[in-house]
Amino acid sequence: MNHGEHIVSSFDNDLAQLERRVLEMGGLAESQLQSAMIALMKRDVEIAERIIARDPELDECERKIEAGALSIIARRQPMANDLRYVFGNVKIAGSLERIGDYAKNIAKRTLILARYPGVLIPQDMAALGVSAQRTVRDVMDSFTTRDSQKAEMVWQHDHEIDDLVARIMRQVISRMSQDMIKTPRKEPEEIECSTHLLFVTKNLERVGDHATNIAEVIQFQLSGGWKTTPRPKGGDDQPAQN
Repeated sequence: MNHGEHIVSSFDNDLAQLERRVLEMGGLAESQLQSAMIALMKRDVEIAERIIARDPELDECERKIEAGALSIIARRQPMANDLRYVFGNVKIAGSLERIGDYAKNIAKRTLILARYPGVLIPQDMAALGVSAQRTVRDVMDSFTTRDSQKAEMVWQHDHEIDDLVARIMRQVISRMSQDMIKTPRKEPEEIECSTHLLFVTKNLERVGDHATNIAEVIQFQLSGGWKTTPRPKGGDDQPAQN
């Protein structure tokens, strides 16, 4: 971010280092999410286990960003724009850590789904994963370029993920209901897998929510004010899909 040159050049270095750490954390969170979707769609246990093993890296990234921000505040006593930027980066790191948690959660559920390859994953799940990944990538691009309009675009398009979430959840619930009616003694594993698929769907919805939270923080950093209008939501009026 271009803050202008400060009297103490090391202050600029501190801010630049903080920004680099946020960007590195964003890249790791995006990579974890992408890998989680590959693992899920392929039921790849090895990839899922690697995602779970790497999750502490995101936690460490967040701790370093928090420590760096506290150090800047204590030593530099930033004002106005600089303080907003430092404070906002801590909030962004929190959302990125949660996105990483959702990727880990998807990986854990993949380990269970991999045991039952006969249980189908909804076709729209891949599209939902792509949409979630795109929101994370776009919002981090807006952070890099300080592009308020791109952050606004991410915020405005959150309803597209909601629409996919609603469609998938209705598909899974409908399938569960039909299976129970047609085959009362259906193997419990199929119901268990469907439940995990519902949680995966909600995890991806939450990824989109955190991406829009980051978009709001970026706009706060740039403008000094928080959005007061509710974000567009979708999914409420979607017809049921069988």
